[in-house]
Amino acid sequence: MNKRIALSIFISVSVLLTGCSSKQVENPSATNTQNNKDIIIINQTAQEKANEIKNSAVPNFAEIYNNTVEIDVNFDTKGMYSNKAIKIKDGKMLSDILTMIGKSQLITDESEIKNMSGMAAKSNNLTLVGRDGGKKEIKFAFDDPAFAVGYLEIEDQKYDPGFSFFRYIRNLAEYRQFDTNIDNSVEELFGKYNWTIDYRINTIDETLPSNLKHEAGTYPVKIYWAYNNELSRNIGLDYSKYLGEKVKVDIYRLREPLPDYMKPRMDARGIVLKYDNKIVGAYIDAGRHNCFACSLDRKSLNDITGKDWDNWITDYIDYNNELEIKLSKMNPEDIIKQYYDALNSYDQKMQFACLTRQNLCNYLSVNMDNNLLFNEGFNDAYVDGEQNVKSAKFITLREVSGCGNPEGTVEYAVTVDFKFKKEITSNSGKQTRFIVLKKETAKSGWRIESEGTGP
Repeated sequence: MNKRIALSIFISVSVLLTGCSSKQVENPSATNTQNNKDIIIINQTAQEKANEIKNSAVPNFAEIYNNTVEIDVNFDTKGMYSNKAIKIKDGKMLSDILTMIGKSQLITDESEIKNMSGMAAKSNNLTLVGRDGGKKEIKFAFDDPAFAVGYLEIEDQKYDPGFSFFRYIRNLAEYRQFDTNIDNSVEELFGKYNWTIDYRINTIDETLPSNLKHEAGTYPVKIYWAYNNELSRNIGLDYSKYLGEKVKVDIYRLREPLPDYMKPRMDARGIVLKYDNKIVGAYIDAGRHNCFACSLDRKSLNDITGKDWDNWITDYIDYNNELEIKLSKMNPEDIIKQYYDALNSYDQKMQFACLTRQNLCNYLSVNMDNNLLFNEGFNDAYVDGEQNVKSAKFITLREVSGCGNPEGTVEYAVTVDFKFKKEITSNSGKQTRFIVLKKETAKSGWRIESEGTGP
């Protein structure tokens, strides 16, 4: 925002942790006695500097923060986030939140925050609980999904703590546990590439596939591991040596956003693979809806391999697979007919075999629970746990042109008679679908890149 005045007070926040163990922050039964030992907010210079300040708009942050032992996050009860207060008692998390607030800047031009979108989360507040039981309330609002615009309201003045603060607070409603007990080796690895680990989201046992050759119509988990091993190898960790083995996967919440070239995606998760307690792989993913992201040194797949997706994926396709061979011989019209015939007859393997691998990989993370590494199967991608199509009878198709599609693709308008289990976005009956096909690899032939309701 323009014309912001930096706060004259610089808050030096330190937290002395005495045997501080990480706990889930929603556990209200944690003893106040331990927290009193764990949390001591030190500010040696704030009062001294506050006395020099002439601007009455600047709040006394020293008074606000001293002896804070709990922060309760309360989202608007009518909004999209948690309706239950989220209680923060962990020492590291208290320090992180207070430090971000302490670096806030006074907002003097409110034009941007007045123009927040209809998706903005307003009427939220933080309640800072002191060791003596006293409470201080800070109201806040932020724009979703970008989180780049927002404000804190302290003593009738609005402050900007930076968009990382709002992403941090929003994520508290996303994750179910917050473990701040991080291995030094993991912190050092991510710190080497300028990533800040806030907490561990989850730990999952995964058995890596025995090979990375993907067969037509199967769930694309092999592609997931192949893609991310490229990212991991870029920093010297190649987990292909452990194919077929059980590994422990830790998922971490990272403070910094994804690289600018990945906008509008922002939230970054750090993924670490361990075998016999040794780090054997590490990469960055983006979680729900589009998980593939970058290496720890912020390189893309193209940066690392020098190949775009189509040229890269060819090394990870099982071209000897019988279904792969069958589909590779079909023209675009036959692929479309085969797709809807499979959809109508509940032949899931054939249905998904008709898609490009890149299209297929959407099922890894669409509608995913962000506490998980990826969806376990195709059905997890559906909101109701299963596909909503009851029947899909192909009627006719015609090729369309002039839609500005990339070279090497073809598009068809397809008429299909649908019957849905629930009429959510479309009514049952004849519908037109626009299908774009391409040869992702020459050897695989034509596959469906996208399906939409408009050209």
